[in-house]
Amino acid sequence: MFNFFYAKLAFSNIRRDKRTYLPHIIATAVISGVYLLIAGLMFSDGLGGLPNGKTAQSMFIYGMVVFSIFAFFFMVYINNFLIGRRKREFGLYAVLGLEKRHVGRVLFWENLFTLGTGLLLGMICALIFGRLAFWILLKLIGCMPESRFVIGRLAYLITLLFFGAIFVFTSLYNALRVCIANPMELIKAPKKGEKDSALIWPLAVIGAIMLIAAYYFAWTVDHSGSALGIFFPLVILVIIATYILMRSGSVAFLKLLKSSRRIYYRPSGFIAISGMIQRMKQNARSLATICILSTMLIVTVSGTMSLYIGREQMLRQYQPHDILIRYRFMDKDEGYTLPTAEEMDEISENTMSMLIAAAHDNGVAISRSDFTVRTSDNAREFFIDMPNTDQTTGLAIINSFEPSFYHYNEQEKHGELGIVPRISEIYSQRAYNYAMYGGLLFMGIFFGMLFLAVTVLIIYFKQISEGYDDKAQFDILQKVGMDDKQVKSTINSQVLWVFFIPLGMTLMHMVFASKIMSMMLGAFQLNDYGLILGCIGITCAAFAALYMAVYFLTSRVYYRIVRW
Repeated sequence: MFNFFYAKLAFSNIRRDKRTYLPHIIATAVISGVYLLIAGLMFSDGLGGLPNGKTAQSMFIYGMVVFSIFAFFFMVYINNFLIGRRKREFGLYAVLGLEKRHVGRVLFWENLFTLGTGLLLGMICALIFGRLAFWILLKLIGCMPESRFVIGRLAYLITLLFFGAIFVFTSLYNALRVCIANPMELIKAPKKGEKDSALIWPLAVIGAIMLIAAYYFAWTVDHSGSALGIFFPLVILVIIATYILMRSGSVAFLKLLKSSRRIYYRPSGFIAISGMIQRMKQNARSLATICILSTMLIVTVSGTMSLYIGREQMLRQYQPHDILIRYRFMDKDEGYTLPTAEEMDEISENTMSMLIAAAHDNGVAISRSDFTVRTSDNAREFFIDMPNTDQTTGLAIINSFEPSFYHYNEQEKHGELGIVPRISEIYSQRAYNYAMYGGLLFMGIFFGMLFLAVTVLIIYFKQISEGYDDKAQFDILQKVGMDDKQVKSTINSQVLWVFFIPLGMTLMHMVFASKIMSMMLGAFQLNDYGLILGCIGITCAAFAALYMAVYFLTSRVYYRIVRW
């Protein structure tokens, strides 16, 4: 009965604070739904049985490991963010007579309700949108058979185990935080301001140096191997520099403005700068997290998009022609008999005839004039391109041509000819490349959804936090003589600056990341810097529009809190 009381209290808390818990449930649903879809595709018989399916599934296996790491830490981060906002509430529970173990039980049930509801909604969404996602994947990998997508039991089991582990970890963490907390300190925590540190200026300088150094190495790298080697160290450097500059750099800059009599000692300047200093102290960590997540989203989506769009260009680097038939002559010292010129001409004539016949049988008209023949000291090569030949037809031509091709070189009348026949064609490589880069883009979109869900959730929570903080500030400013219009203008300008600083810094990160990204993609033989820059630009523009839309939608919650 007593346990039912804690469950009822937890449910009442969730229903009362819908503004906080509903976005958390939605974010959990998005992450769990994506996780279940990837797990389902990883073990899907419908995908694995396709010609290109195994390649795509191998991409999902590696992606799933990375996705699991990010999803785990993001879910823990969201939980910590929520718990951090409720310190005063936990203190009040203690004052009202609830012991720490009782508060821990309430948190246990809250965690169970939110994670369980989000997980259930995620599974329902995965079932509803699974076929659509499967159809999109088949389009991306260039394969459209009559296959059905069914999420297997193993995918459900993996998803339940993963989110069960998250539930256990966050529940233990929440219980530990309640056990070690002092009730009176919890009650006073929201009113406690951050003290100025003597290290603000040194840290600001260090952060600026770190960021400039990262930008310099990212922009001056001129080799694909070097870019791959220094990319992750530079990512760590940029993340650290971003957190330092958001906290110490912004406060140092605002204090510099504060020291200017001409700027600071004005009604608007005094209030705006003082308010911004306090806001940046409180929000620096969250704003830096938004910036990092936004940068990761743009890098992931634009990088995989570049590879997918440039897949044919990369393929042609390895295989300039549709079909290459090559006869390599063995060394005479190995005891082989090299063909005479007449024998080689006969082999060449038969080779072209067989390929023409194979093409004709599959509805493709080619002639001897379409071949390009090149002879060197140790080889004779035949190149041919067959425009407007789809992949299925091209593979059919190769399959019907290849057996005769190898049989011809085994005829006894030529004895031990010193010829090594080899055929290479673009069609099977294209199928592999399309499956690999299509799978990468598919994973990139899912990673983008993960980063976006967490970014939107943080922005939403920041709007709520800003709203409650500004409600009290709104009343104080009115009491000191400012009218409603001045107060709204001052607070609005501060909130706009706070929430659009991460977007500006994200775009600045991407400007300098574009060069090292192009070098890294050069390792895949994608050397079209214009294409890469265009993909980055499109992704940045789309994200900026989405970011602003999310801000203005969540700002409605902010204004409701301030006005009430």
